[in-house]
Amino acid sequence: MSKKHLLYAFLFVVLIAGCKKNEIGGPSTNGASAAGKGKTSPIMVTSAPQLLDLKINGVSAAYDSSSVSYYYPVPVGASLANYIVSFDTTAATYILINDVKVKNNSTVSSALTTNQTLVVKAVNSLNQIASYDFVVTGLPIVQLKAGAKIGDTRIAGVFDLVNPDYQAQGSKAEISSNIMISIRGGTSRYFPKSSYSVHMVDSSGNDTNVSLMGLRNDNNWILDAMYIDQARMRNRLCTDIWNSYNNVPHIASEPTALNGTRGYMAEVFLNKHYAGVYCLTEKLDRKQLQVKKQYGDMYKADFWTDQTDFNGTIPFDNTSATWGGWELEYPGIGDTPAPDWSYLSNIVNYIATSTDADFAANIKSKVDINNMVDYFIFINMLDAADNENKNTFFSFYDYRTAPSFFYSPWDLDGTMGRNAGGSYKDHEIIGANNNNLLQRLLNLNVGGFKDLLKARWNSLRNNQFSKTTVGNRIEGYRKVLVNTNAITRERVVWTNITQDLNTETAYMTTWYGAQYDLFDTYINNLQ
Repeated sequence: MSKKHLLYAFLFVVLIAGCKKNEIGGPSTNGASAAGKGKTSPIMVTSAPQLLDLKINGVSAAYDSSSVSYYYPVPVGASLANYIVSFDTTAATYILINDVKVKNNSTVSSALTTNQTLVVKAVNSLNQIASYDFVVTGLPIVQLKAGAKIGDTRIAGVFDLVNPDYQAQGSKAEISSNIMISIRGGTSRYFPKSSYSVHMVDSSGNDTNVSLMGLRNDNNWILDAMYIDQARMRNRLCTDIWNSYNNVPHIASEPTALNGTRGYMAEVFLNKHYAGVYCLTEKLDRKQLQVKKQYGDMYKADFWTDQTDFNGTIPFDNTSATWGGWELEYPGIGDTPAPDWSYLSNIVNYIATSTDADFAANIKSKVDINNMVDYFIFINMLDAADNENKNTFFSFYDYRTAPSFFYSPWDLDGTMGRNAGGSYKDHEIIGANNNNLLQRLLNLNVGGFKDLLKARWNSLRNNQFSKTTVGNRIEGYRKVLVNTNAITRERVVWTNITQDLNTETAYMTTWYGAQYDLFDTYINNLQ
């Protein structure tokens, strides 16, 4: 045999010897003898070991195929030890957690704490290894599955929520449901990151009510993307402030009613891809406000028009879901009783055309003055210019006994020093320049409206609206997003955030302090 052939034979033996144990996708041997000749036959493996259906204490971990990572939530400030790990053993024989061998349904003693990343390796029967990051977050995790691209029309899907704070909220660690899901929002539907309307259904497609995170028991839920907001918190933060001091005028008759939504931050996964930080919230609807099912009405203002700022009317059509920038919320097309635009058209016409004397004498029987006071303070203190005459609900409880309209705010991203487009905004007192209802109440001083504003502000300025109270709310959400590292992951996926959250929340806190002083001076100088 020539030297060249001897060299080739030597290299072949070395190559075979080096293939006895390989990582993902490499050739390997099964160690079996070939016809009793003491040789091994290499086997080309076409599939790598996979870690599927990973669970902690029977609760699903979320998988992100983009980063090859699993996510699991643990309450912030707490730790989880002596937990049972389970997984699908079809592909993986056992796993390694930080190089410690763990078999299916084994108990692991090492603790899991928030903002921790472990290395988990899946090992198959051929000793091949696949590595995964295991990210411990402190936020609830929502997994969405949908068989098609989510658009304006509802499509079928699956919703799964894992909640680390389920015990404190009197809920369950994991809740799953079939859903119908669609994109939601007006302008926001054109953003890269979509908000979703989630409708819970049973296996037959019928509505089913589900209680999530200790919130209401219902079939309608919202996943708010908060994309335009640099802080990913303004809508939730400002709604919390509103809820802290306002409720529906008919609260004595409906003690469970709320004049705003409640919600929690969560990390969302769509079809096994990390989708970022969302706020899972209730829906602002008839059920939330508890308006009378047969006798109440809700209208939503979507656009800036003469009708939404109460400066004029146009003909309406009760077979249409929209009128003059307004949208039917309840009842809707096809509901019983049928929707009737005349209630709203009449009040808009009255505000627009009534004499000063008539308005001053009778408007208090048509709108709830205390609600108007609260709303005036709210939009001015937060500089919510985009909520003067849109992004609101205008509703009444019962046309028979309580026909007075009242406001409910919605979509508060354009607040706290940013406008609706996300840009910085100078301090200003909105007053009521773009809302003829509030403007006439103020200018005519209906029922001592200015004194009512002063009295209400003085009751709120050292409490719900104090610099310390609002600063603590901002800091609370900052900690939630920073201490779980969720805001870092959000910035990786959605790159429109231009500075870190610490910088943005410091700006919000400073901005609010200056706005507080400006509004306090304005109120005290009202004549």
